[in-house]
Formats: sequence, C-alpha cells, structure tokens
Amino acid sequence: MARPLNIGFLIDDLDKYFSNEACKGAELAARALNANLFIFPGHYIGRPDSKYADKEYEYQYNSIFSLPSVRNVDIIYILQGTICSRADEQMQRKFLKGLPDVPIVCLFSNFKGYQSVTFDNKSGLSRAISHLIDKHSCHSIGFVSGPVTNRDARERLEVYRSVLAEHNIPVDDKRIVYGDFSENSTVEVNDLLDRNPDIDAIVFANDSMAIGGYRVLYSRGLLPGKDIMVTGFDDDRFSVSLNPPLTTVEASSADLTYKAVMNAYNYINGFALEDMSVETHLIQRSSCGCDGLDVKAMRRRLHFDELEHGGNRVADAVKKYLFGIFADDEPMIEIKKRIDDFCSDYLSFIGNPSDPAVCDSLNKSFAHILQTQLLVYITPEKFFNVLQTMQYEGSIILKDNTDALNEMFSDYYRMLSFSGLSISRNDENKSEHLSRLVNQQTGDIFLMSSENDIPYEHLLEGLYSVGFHRSFLYLFQGNVHNSGKGNWKCPNSMLLKAIGDEHGIRALSEEQQLLRTDLLFTNENIPEDKRRTMVVFPLFVGADLYGLLVNELDSGNLGNVSTVAFQLSVTLKSLIMIEEQNKSKQSLQNSLERFIRDNTKLDEIATHDELTGILNRRGFLGKAEKVLGDPLNIGKAAVICYADMDNLKMVNDKYGHDDGDFAIRTIARILKKSFRDADIIGRLGGDEFVVLAVIGDECDIHKIKMRIDKVTEFYNKQADKPYHIGMSTGIHEFKCSPKIDIYEILDIADGLLYEEKHEKRKKYGSYR
Repeated sequence: MARPLNIGFLIDDLDKYFSNEACKGAELAARALNANLFIFPGHYIGRPDSKYADKEYEYQYNSIFSLPSVRNVDIIYILQGTICSRADEQMQRKFLKGLPDVPIVCLFSNFKGYQSVTFDNKSGLSRAISHLIDKHSCHSIGFVSGPVTNRDARERLEVYRSVLAEHNIPVDDKRIVYGDFSENSTVEVNDLLDRNPDIDAIVFANDSMAIGGYRVLYSRGLLPGKDIMVTGFDDDRFSVSLNPPLTTVEASSADLTYKAVMNAYNYINGFALEDMSVETHLIQRSSCGCDGLDVKAMRRRLHFDELEHGGNRVADAVKKYLFGIFADDEPMIEIKKRIDDFCSDYLSFIGNPSDPAVCDSLNKSFAHILQTQLLVYITPEKFFNVLQTMQYEGSIILKDNTDALNEMFSDYYRMLSFSGLSISRNDENKSEHLSRLVNQQTGDIFLMSSENDIPYEHLLEGLYSVGFHRSFLYLFQGNVHNSGKGNWKCPNSMLLKAIGDEHGIRALSEEQQLLRTDLLFTNENIPEDKRRTMVVFPLFVGADLYGLLVNELDSGNLGNVSTVAFQLSVTLKSLIMIEEQNKSKQSLQNSLERFIRDNTKLDEIATHDELTGILNRRGFLGKAEKVLGDPLNIGKAAVICYADMDNLKMVNDKYGHDDGDFAIRTIARILKKSFRDADIIGRLGGDEFVVLAVIGDECDIHKIKMRIDKVTEFYNKQADKPYHIGMSTGIHEFKCSPKIDIYEILDIADGLLYEEKHEKRKKYGSYR
C-alpha cells in the first residue's frame, strides 16, 4: 500500500481565527485526499517595529519553519500573505528559497515564480465601497490599507481607487494610510482623521485594524455608523460582537485552503494550473449606517426569490451559506437532514399557514435543529440571517396573513439566543477545564520530581482529555540557544522523552530516545495505519529553546495547543534547573563515594550498552568531554565519526529482530576493529553509533572510510547472512579544545552522514 501524501502547512499564529479556520479547510481537504496534514505555526517574517517592542522573543516561533524537509513533506502550503506581511520582497524570496525542494503554494499572496491561491478581493470590497457611496451618500471616504509589502493590501487599495474613479470621486492620497493588519494601527487612524476633518466613511483593509479604528473614533466622541461610516474585510469572528456590529466582507480562509489543498496532486505532478481565487461577499451590519442585514441581497443568495416561480434550490443554498465547504463533512450529516426538514416544513407552512399540524411540524423541526451541534460549527448570526430572510419571504407570499408567521419567528429568535448563550458557556467551561488541567499538571510534576529522575512523561498527563489523540515530547540535547539573529539552525537530532495517547503516558528508555529531527512526524512510534493531522509547537522561555511539543489532533482542538505549550515551557525551565541542581548534588555524592567504595562495576553498567558492550550515549558523552578537556590534547587534531546502519528496518521486518540485533552487534565490532583501542566508541541509540579519535596530526578521512569498508567486507563474509551489513558515515575533523561543544560537532558529523545517505539513496534506492 502506497504511503499517504504528507502535506506541510505553514501558518502565522495558531490562535488567530483566520489562521485557525484556514487549518480547518486544509484538514477537510486532507481527509478527502486521505493525506497527512502537518501544521507548522510560526509567526511573522521580518523584524518587528516599535509596535511590537514587547514581543522580544516572538522570533522563537519561527524556529518551527526550519523543520519541514524532503523527508517529512511532499508539498508545502504557506500563508504567505500573513506570515510575510512585514517583509519586503527580497526577504520573502529568501524565506521561500530556504524551504525544502518540494512544490510550494503561496496562499493569500501572488508571488512571482510560485503557484498561488488568493481571495477575489474585488467582488466583495467593491460592493462595500459602492454601498457606502450609493446608499449612504458618502464621498469623503478614507482607506486604511495593510502593509505595502502585502499583496492583498495592495490589491484592496487598488479596488478602493478604481471604485472611487467609477463613481467620479477624486482619489486623494491624503485619505490613504498604511497600517499593519493588526488592531495596533491606531496611530495611522488618528493621522487619517487629523488630515481629513471632513471624512464621512473609513474603509479598513481588514477587520483587526477596524478594532483600533473603533477605539480612535470613540476617543474623539465619534460614533461608528452614525458620525462616520465604517467597513472592514475578512468577517472575522469578533466583527459581529463589536459595538456596533461591523459591516465587512466575508472572505473564508477555510474555503481558500480547501480549494488549494484539493489540488495537491496537480501541483506535485507539475500540471499547469492558473492562479486560483475564492469569491467574497458583502456582510451588511450597523457600522455602515444600515439597520442590519440586507435581506433582499440575502434573499437572492438563498434563492428565496425563486419560490414564487416554483424554485426548489432553497435548502441547498441555505446549507451552502451556513456551512460552506464543510457542508459535506461527516459531522454535518444529521444537521443537514434537520435543515432539509426545516426548509421543507417552512415551504409547507407558507403554503398553508392556518393548518395546526403544519405549524406544529415546523416548530418541531426548528427545535430539532437546536438540539444538534449546529451552533458549534456556525455563528448564531448566520442562522439568524436565514430566519430573518425566511420571515421576510413569508411576509411577501402571505401578504396580510402574517400574524402566525411573526409570532412563530419571534419565538425562534428567542430560542436561538438562549442556545447561543449555552454554547458560549460550554466554551468557557472547556477553557476553564484546560486551565485547571495545566495548573494541576504543574503542581503534580514537582511533587513527583526526585533527586534522581525528572518525570518528563507526566508533562503529557491529561492531554488526551482535551482532544490530543497522541502527544510527543521532544527535547533538544544540551543547551540550545536562539539569539534571533537569523543564524539559528535546528539540531539534526532530538530526544523523544515521552508519548501520551489513549493508552496513557509512557517514558522511553535512553536507547529509544534519540531520533532524527526530520522524522518527528514519521518515526516508528507513530502508527501509519490511518491519516492524521499533527501540529508542532516550540517549547521555549526567552532565548532558550528546550524542544518541541507534537500533537496529533483534529483541527477543532488547535486552540488548546498554545495554552498547553506555554505552560509546558515554563515547567520545563523549572525542571531543567532542578535537574542541573541534582547533577551537582550527584557529582558531589559520587566524589565522596569514591573514597569509601569501589564503584567501578556500577559505573560500567551505567555507561555501557547492554546489546553491544560498547559505551552507551551517557558513557560516550562523559568520556568524550574528558578527552576534549584534557590539557594534553589541546590543539591536537581529532575526528568525530557519526555512523548509521543501513536498512536496519528491512532486516528487522524481513528476517526478525534477532537478526537485527546481530547486525547492530556486528556494526559495533566493525567500528572497534576499524579504530584503535584508545579511541572512544559508543552507541547513541537504535542504529546510530559514534567514534571520537584523537589523531594528533592531520588525518586522512578517505583512508578512514576505506578501512571501515574493508573491515565491513571481512565481517560480512564471516557472517554469511542473506543481507549485507553496512553503514553510512559522516566524519568531521577538528582541533581539541575544552571549549568544543560536543553536540555541535556531533551535529556537523550527522549532517555529513545525511549527505552520504542521500547519495546512496539516489544511487541504490531506499536507504534509511
């Protein structure tokens, strides 16, 4: 069976509604394709300006963008328009060039040389501006644009200019200011009002900047929708709850990402695709000066205007308006059936409003809708708009016989408002449960800590109960520091400390922990029997990066990830401090014990690998640090050899784990025979080995590799197995010094090893 497609999805901020909805659309498409979706939530490319001075370590999120590789993703989708909203074109191109050599699709931004999927900014925004001019007689209209580096911002500004020109209104550049797509754009709004005291409307290029605009207007004693008309763009979740509710343009990020991801195989196979766009719609509320919903426009959108002529598309149009791309999602099956019943009963009612049985059936079908999870998937406002349009259409058809109609729909509005409050309370309860969970978790972890072991696995306690199907705690080796100067490189390997799933939580043994970073989604600890959605989140405090939290979950639970990760980061910092203190205590204790008893045997057990008899990871690192810091070795040439057995998985799968163990022991023998007795040889874990050799003079790496190959050939003839026992190696030469970071030189050698693996893969086929 062919493995599923691996889709990488780079987003800006997991907690933003716009990006969260984009993830839901991508997941829906990934499910349809039976593809894995791996979400990488960073923040923004480009240095923050003075508005973000308090976000000193925001760059740490972008460490996530270094994780995609050709080994874990087949295609990358990137929210280019948001991630790169602060970056100029040169910086954006550098960022894109730094991504793996796989097909890349830019979303919300049309970037030259890359496939793109964007919003049709013109359709909805031109209606919003024309509405201000035609209906509200606005002629002095200001525009708050996004950054000039952002493609959507430039396009929306061009729509503003063209609509004004179409209405013979002069375009005055002093009525245009440039914000940053955040609610922090208050300085720009103040500047706009100072320069244009006669302004009668402001068009914001997105809803977030409109929040800042509201604050500025209220501070000046001006009422949105009364003194100055206001419109936004995006129909973000908060827009309906502003006071007054914000007139905006509906632009579904979920629709856009769904459309893009559904074309994944076309992009991968190199089929020529035109850049795609997603339709936008005007959402009319009170901030533009209207009383609310443009019911006539909604009537046309839902096809109610066809009823008098026997139209039968109402139910499908209602479902499309309410659910968009999610209309065919499995959880919607019961809800859609209830919508169909309600629309059918409604049509029967307006055909015979005096029949008690018909009225009773309509009331029951409405009650059945509210018993479903409808308001989990949509806002109450959307369903309210459907009801208002139904009531309006009924008044047209029934003319003077509308008493029963109005009474029934008044009850429906009341019932809907109560259901909305219930959903809000449920959301608050879930949030409180999550907060209690992480706080309790923090307290328990410190109670469990002992002088010898830190119970890292308990950091994952309870995560399954908040929607994380499977969780993985990865920690970097050593002290990983990211200064944010752009030269940080993610280590090639990490330690998988713990796993949590429906079976509980478990820690991994020392031999099982070491894993390559580019296999964090696809290692042997992750089942391959079904598709999955996974998200990775950095664990850091200040400039110190501790590791990564990887969760398998449904996109509906993405909002929980950052809360959990933030708490884990703080707890990790405290645990690491405790661990360092414990090491100091243990070191002192060991020094004392050496005076009173022979600890040789215990040390042998603790520092040697049981399977091969050579040093284990702990033993190797301890001896290596002593050798590097020995004054007699300072300045001498040395090599670090990182070795990885080829095709261990094939041996285990085809010949069994006993043969796999035999092959691992043989690799250890080959390395011992290839190097000197004085050289330090260790097994880091699994099929990975390392050798540190102080050469003294300059060394010949080619000769070392030839010696390993010759010894390998000898042992294969002696073993007489139906498979070849071999290894790939990465050898790095350096000068001994106590300042040498053992993890750094291991990482360099590991990179050389990976290059050799890559060459073998190209030459011979599948190598791991």
